[in-house]
Amino acid sequence: MTPEKIKEIISEKIKEIKKLGKKINTGFDHDTIHKFRVAVKSLRSFLRLLRMSSEDQKPKLPGKFKRLYHIVGAIRDAQLELDKLSQENIDLPVYTDKLHKDIKRQKAEWERRYDEKVFRKMKKRLANDDYETISPDALEAFYHAKVTGMQKLSKARPATSAHVHGIRKQAKDILYITTLAKKEWKPAHKKTKNIPPDQLDQLATTIGDYNDERIHVEHLMSFSSPTMAFDEKNMIADICKKEGAKLKTEKKQILDMVKGMGAK
Repeated sequence: MTPEKIKEIISEKIKEIKKLGKKINTGFDHDTIHKFRVAVKSLRSFLRLLRMSSEDQKPKLPGKFKRLYHIVGAIRDAQLELDKLSQENIDLPVYTDKLHKDIKRQKAEWERRYDEKVFRKMKKRLANDDYETISPDALEAFYHAKVTGMQKLSKARPATSAHVHGIRKQAKDILYITTLAKKEWKPAHKKTKNIPPDQLDQLATTIGDYNDERIHVEHLMSFSSPTMAFDEKNMIADICKKEGAKLKTEKKQILDMVKGMGAK
């Protein structure tokens, strides 16, 4: 891949992110936030590939942009928790009120920090950097490095939720870059025949669901309010106990899935 092509890809990805960011600024709807975060993760995966293929540790996302990304991540987490409580018809009035207040606070923070100049500066920094031509072999090396990383994380003792989250990031990196190569980098895509996209996608989806539930339980466990009724406290304790046991089983299943995926 030539330096010109690298810059073109980065420019197009930032253009998409900027468009979604502007849409978030007017509505904060679930779908737009999800698409925004996926677009950012795809760009980050591409930047990781570039860093792995060069001795230069640039390029990286600017701090002001990463702050916006983390803000909508917090909004997404709270939205997912509200959806889960609603779908399962769980009545936690004080905790639900807290989630609504969290969303309101994060929206205000986004509106305070959102500025199109953040996106223009990011494009100026990333799309005008000096890049080297990347060999198609770089994709194969990227794949093997990511699978090796997943295997290492799965064998950690003890294997924590942070290790499981790290496994998902490695799997998603492979999926994002494989998808990009299919569209933009044909010579490299030919070298991906040993990459099992369906298996990786299933793993990433399973871990994504696990992470969403884990975050929900962790938030519930850390929540305390003097206005919370005894019944709500008991219900939260019961949820945490039940879901905690379920998460423990799911984590073992995820780690076993990864151990069965050897680098080829």
